[in-house]
Amino acid sequence: MTEANWMRHSIQLGIVGVRRILRGLRRNPYQIRLLTVSGIALGIFLGGMGVLFALLLRTLDAPISIPNEVRLTVSALWVGVVWFLGQRALLYWRRPKAEAFVLTTVSTRTAAVSMLLTEFFAACLFLVLPTVLLVGVVGYAFLSPVSLLLVPLAVGLFAASATVVGYALGFVYLVVNARSRRFATQQGQLIVQLVLLAVIAYLVIQFLGEIPAVWDVTSFVWLPTSWLVDLASLGTPVSASLGRALAGVLGSLVVIGGGTLVVEHLAGTYWVTDPGSATRDDGDTAPEPRSHDSGTLAAGISPLVIPRFVGRPTQRVAQLVLLRLRRAPRRLLFLFTLVVSLGIYFGVVYTQLDDPLSLVPVVCALFFPWLAGAAFGLNPLGDEGTVLPATLTSSISGRQFVGGLMLPGLLYGLPITVLCTLVGSMMSSYPLEVQVGFVCISAVLTVVAVGLAPAVGMHSPRFSAVTISQSGGVVPPSMTAIIVYSVLVGLLGGGAIFALLAPASLFEFVTGSLVSVGLLRIGSITGVLGIALVLVRWSYRNTARRFRQYTLD
Repeated sequence: MTEANWMRHSIQLGIVGVRRILRGLRRNPYQIRLLTVSGIALGIFLGGMGVLFALLLRTLDAPISIPNEVRLTVSALWVGVVWFLGQRALLYWRRPKAEAFVLTTVSTRTAAVSMLLTEFFAACLFLVLPTVLLVGVVGYAFLSPVSLLLVPLAVGLFAASATVVGYALGFVYLVVNARSRRFATQQGQLIVQLVLLAVIAYLVIQFLGEIPAVWDVTSFVWLPTSWLVDLASLGTPVSASLGRALAGVLGSLVVIGGGTLVVEHLAGTYWVTDPGSATRDDGDTAPEPRSHDSGTLAAGISPLVIPRFVGRPTQRVAQLVLLRLRRAPRRLLFLFTLVVSLGIYFGVVYTQLDDPLSLVPVVCALFFPWLAGAAFGLNPLGDEGTVLPATLTSSISGRQFVGGLMLPGLLYGLPITVLCTLVGSMMSSYPLEVQVGFVCISAVLTVVAVGLAPAVGMHSPRFSAVTISQSGGVVPPSMTAIIVYSVLVGLLGGGAIFALLAPASLFEFVTGSLVSVGLLRIGSITGVLGIALVLVRWSYRNTARRFRQYTLD
C-alpha cells in the first residue's frame, strides 16, 4: 500500500542518499583530490573548446543546420550512460540502503523512487560543470536568454531518462537471474555471448555504413534521444525542429513515468524475494583454498600453462590468478563499462574519419595492453578474499607475489596484443615503418600496463564484494584504481603514439632541419617508452615492498 505523502518521502530519502554519497567521498581524501584534479582539467579543456566553438558559431550565417554527427553523438552518449547506470543498479542497489528501516517504514514505491532520485540528484551534481559551460557557449555564441532554461532542461531530461532506463534494465537482469536456474548457472557464458553479439552487430553496421546505398549510419539520428538537441537549440539561429523538440520532451516524460513504474514493480519483486531461497549459481566467486597442489591448479587452468622455470611460488600465484578468472569470468564485467563507453566514443569518431581504418591500430595499441593489465592484477589484495591473512603471513616474497600477478599478462596478453595490433596495422594505410612502430609500442606498453596494474591496485584496494547473483559476490577493482590506471596507461601510450604520428612539420619546427626528423621521432618514442619502463621498474620494487609491509586493519 502506497502512503499518501510518498512523493515527499521519496524526495527526502533521495536527498539523504546524496548526502550519504558525499559523506563517503569525504572519508576518502584520495578520491576527493582525484575528482578535484579531474574537474579542473575537464573545466579547462571544455572551457577552452567552448570558447573556440562559440567564436566559430558567431561567424556562421543563419540559419545553422544541426549536423547529423551531433545527433548521433548524443544518442551514443545516452546509450553509454544507460549502460553505466545499469551497472550501478547491479553494484550498489541490489538491496535498498538502510533496508531494515526503509522496507518496514515506507512503501515499495517510495523506496524505488527515492533510489532513482538519489542517482538523478548525484548525476546532476556531476553535470553542473558541463551544463554551465554548455549554457555559456550557447548563450555567448547566439546571445539567447532562452538557452538559460532550455539547455538545463534538455540535460535534465537526458539524465533522468537514462537513469530510469538503466535501472530498469539492471533490475530486469536481477529478477531474471533470481527466477531462472539456467540463467543463474550460465550467466557468465550468456554475458560473453551477448557482448560478442553486440560487437558483431556493431562491426556489421560500420561495414554497411561504408556503403551508402546499403546503410547510412547517420540514420540513427531519428532516435528520440537525439531530439533533445533540438530542444536545447530552440531560440537560437540554429534550424531546430519544434516538432522534434516537443516530441523529445513528451517522449522523455513518457519514458521517465513508464520506466519508473517498471522499476517500482521489478525492484519490489526482487527486494521482497529472499535471496537465500533462490537457486545458487555455480559458486564461481568462492575463494580458492591455498591447499591446492600444483597438479590441481594446472588441471584447473588447462589448456593454459604456466612454465615451471619461473619458480614454484610465482607459478602458484599465476595459476591462482588464471583460476579465479576462469571460475568467475564476471570479474571482467566490471571493466566492460569503461570499454563500452570508450567504444561508443570511438565509434562516433570512426564514422567521421576520412580514413576510418587508420583508427584501428591506435585502438589496438592502447586497448589490448590496458586489458592485459586490468584483467589480472588491478585488485591483488581484494582478489585474495578470506585467505589474504594467510597470504601475507606466508613465506612467499613480495617479488614472487608481484611476479605471479604479472606473469599471465605477459604470457598471454603480450602475444595477443602484438598479433591484434599487427593485423590492425596491416588493415590501415600507414607506411611499413609506422606499422612496425605500432607493434613495438603495443608490446612495450603491455609490459608497462602489466607492471603498473598491481602497483595501482595495491595502493587503492577494494575488499567489499558486490553481489549480483545469489552467490557470494564479486570483488571488482576500486573505481579509483581503474581511473588512475587508465590515465597512466593512456598518457604513456598516447604520448608514444603521438610521437609516432606527429606531422614532420612539428619536428621541423622544433629542430629547424628536415634531416633529423626521423631520428627525433625515434628518440621521442624511445624516450616516452623509456620513462614508462623506468616507472614500471620502480613500481615493481615499491609494490613488492608494500606487499611485505602491508598490515590488515
